[in-house]
Amino acid sequence: MNEAKPILVSGLMYSGKTALCMALSVIFREEGLKTGYFKPVGWAVGSDRQDEDAVLMKSVLDINYPIEIIVPIMLNPYYLTDFSKGKMGDAAERIEKAYHILSRDLDVIFIESGHTPVAFYTGNLSAFHLAEKFNAQVLITAPFGNDLVLDDTLAQAEMFKLTGSEVMGVIFNNVPLILLEKVKGIVKPIAENVSLRVWGIIEEDKRLTSPTVAEINSVLEGTILEEGDMTRIVEDVLVGAMTTESALKYFRRSVNKAVITGGDRSDITLPALETDTAVLILTGNLYPDIRVLSKAREKGVTVILVPYDTYTTIRKLESIGGRIKPGDDKKIELAISKVKREVDWKGILNAIMED
Repeated sequence: MNEAKPILVSGLMYSGKTALCMALSVIFREEGLKTGYFKPVGWAVGSDRQDEDAVLMKSVLDINYPIEIIVPIMLNPYYLTDFSKGKMGDAAERIEKAYHILSRDLDVIFIESGHTPVAFYTGNLSAFHLAEKFNAQVLITAPFGNDLVLDDTLAQAEMFKLTGSEVMGVIFNNVPLILLEKVKGIVKPIAENVSLRVWGIIEEDKRLTSPTVAEINSVLEGTILEEGDMTRIVEDVLVGAMTTESALKYFRRSVNKAVITGGDRSDITLPALETDTAVLILTGNLYPDIRVLSKAREKGVTVILVPYDTYTTIRKLESIGGRIKPGDDKKIELAISKVKREVDWKGILNAIMED
């Protein structure tokens, strides 16, 4: 029986770790390898307290083990209370047992780190601890928004090396078109000059990185007054706080947008509905004019009523990012095709199997 090659995929929140694990797993399977997925420490937030990444991977890879094996430890931002009371004393044992079950008869197993590399460091469950524990090669995924991302990536890679792990390289993900040539011509050479291999530069695609109307509503937990296309992608968020005269010109600048404004501002909401708007978010629990709801129904635009003020609503939306969910075949296929085109997956595969 072959021993599975462990690859730990590390990165920050919304860096594309799960999508990368999924795409590489599927691509390697197409090449005849047996691949699997493991997330030692899940993120227990939300009412169902399930790790959405593990649920997705179980579905896509048809993993015949319960979620409790795929993600044996579920923690939250306040895990130190349980840690101090000794309730996590068997965490390492549970993780190791689950790993051996999942990795049985596999060629490659992808291990996804927590939402940041340092998460749960106090409990010895960070990405650095786990990579060393399983003697895994480390593949970093880093969404490139500005030059500081390279600093973070190099520091992360150095920390893995200092803690005894081999870093096979990095994939720069969700790179805006305006930064694409800079990443290729400047960032990549700098990284490789300090021995950090760049395996791919993936251009940002709003179809993958933007949330849907349904995901926005899930975060806001508002009341739907009019239900349009809940699967529609929201590419931009605008606040309707301008004068009536400038509203139409302002709204025409963005497409597939969410507009946040007071429910009593029909002078803002009606012009917004004359442009490419995906969802109206009405704050302060102020019900809109009947003309607004009628127009939204005509245009197929979702209208959500929330009890918060505008500032609170915006803050809640700051944490949202586009996620791939089970059954979302279009996003799944898109993620796989982008990795096939924009990542040197053959080089990664060779590096894994030659190690």
